[in-house]
Amino acid sequence: MKNQQQLIQEEMRKLITKSCIPTTTGTTVFTPFHKNLLKYYFDVADVTIDYDRKSLFLWTSNHSGLDQDASLYRLNDAIPLRISYDNLEETLKGCLDDRTNSIRFYRSLLFHYNNVEQTIPRNAMTA
Repeated sequence: MKNQQQLIQEEMRKLITKSCIPTTTGTTVFTPFHKNLLKYYFDVADVTIDYDRKSLFLWTSNHSGLDQDASLYRLNDAIPLRISYDNLEETLKGCLDDRTNSIRFYRSLLFHYNNVEQTIPRNAMTA
């Protein structure tokens, strides 16, 4: 019998697989999901995904020059890192781990993105 941690890992793998299915338009409604997972795993401020060139651009801070007056949002400290990938699905699955905080984060991602491609009917909206 699987424990909750294993079930969440399994559901994340399913969501990653579903999120990487190519579309005819070349865009995906799962881009925010991909970015959030990568930002969490690499602990970076921002991620840009170039699906056509199969590249990830990770924006991280240069922690070596920080002082008391340093701000988290100083653009001068941003350092871009480029990572190429052959298979986005495998790259994203490789970002999964089994730490307690990670499992909590994955549970949150599953809640927010598991049915993201389904639209909310207009009559379901309330004032």
